[in-house]
Amino acid sequence: MQILIFSLIILLILVYVIYKIKTSFTKKELSTFLIVIVVIIVSSIYYNHLDNNRLPDSFKAKYLKDKNIEIEKLSMKQTNVEVLSNSKSIFKMIYIINKDGKDYVCEANDVEVLEIEDEFIFKDFKEECKIK
Repeated sequence: MQILIFSLIILLILVYVIYKIKTSFTKKELSTFLIVIVVIIVSSIYYNHLDNNRLPDSFKAKYLKDKNIEIEKLSMKQTNVEVLSNSKSIFKMIYIINKDGKDYVCEANDVEVLEIEDEFIFKDFKEECKIK
């Protein structure tokens, strides 16, 4: 759906540019048009970046709240192949924490994540930590 809408917008912009070029495109219109295009591209990249970091940031915040330890680095991989539901996913999390002045590499398998609108809910998970 998003690809279709994006394609239609690009097509409309292209038609508008061709029409304006044929009817004398002024320098002011060209600069305004280019500024609008740049703003749209930058805002879409920024939104995509924020959307991609929502789950890791939520996991880090939950871990900090529950265990009072900050996660320095986090890597995650979705492990469920079949679709459980639209809002339920299972992940494998590997992260580095600093506890008592030592770095630990921790692994949490089968972390069940429920997504409700813009919020992530993490079910209880077991973690195994080793000294780095």
